[in-house]
Amino acid sequence: MGILLGIASGAAMLPYSVIKEANPPELGGSATGVINFINFTFSALLGPVFGSRLVQEPSDADASALANYQAGFAPLLYGIAIALALTFFLKETGPAARKTDALE
Repeated sequence: MGILLGIASGAAMLPYSVIKEANPPELGGSATGVINFINFTFSALLGPVFGSRLVQEPSDADASALANYQAGFAPLLYGIAIALALTFFLKETGPAARKTDALE
């Protein structure tokens, strides 16, 4: 699980690329600042949520620590699955898309 989340966390750089390409060059810095603010705000707000699920909630006497961690990290896997699905809706804005637009 840890290795999978570590590999998938490399996708955190994708929003920065997308936000730079989707905005005019003069707004690139502001757009990057906004995505950075959103990223760290969600990290700060969701940290205690995961902590409470893993540490503070009383566990059943029969439940193992592994089951608690699996339940705590399950939303992260759902988020990764949603992010993967949403990538299919991204519009190409790079050089290949500009060539196609120039031909039309």
